[in-house]
Amino acid sequence: MSRFGRRSAGVLASTLVLAACGAGVRDPGSTTAVPLPPPTSGRQPVTQANFGYLWPLTVDRGTLECRGVDQVVFVGADGKTYALNDKAEEAGVPGIGPLRKEGSQGGQVSLGALLSTGLGLCGKG
Repeated sequence: MSRFGRRSAGVLASTLVLAACGAGVRDPGSTTAVPLPPPTSGRQPVTQANFGYLWPLTVDRGTLECRGVDQVVFVGADGKTYALNDKAEEAGVPGIGPLRKEGSQGGQVSLGALLSTGLGLCGKG
């Protein structure tokens, strides 16, 4: 299995585990995820359709990037960059907080599925 194939399988497994835990917004109309396109050199376009009800943001699309060894960032369609993990924030990238979506049980929707996909770009997923 190729490196990207293993990553895709790992991301899918992580997403299914999170789905089983019920993390996310309960929306029966968005439970089927659209497969992710292949990543290109540390970048992965992502949309709400790729993650279904696990999508944790108020915007519907963007790009995940791995910077350095383990900095995972989300670049919105408007070009603004947000940190998805502590390593990126420590490097000076603003946090993703302003884009976080509230879950059906209160609190914010978990970044787990999105972060797991981003870490896969860094070879950590």
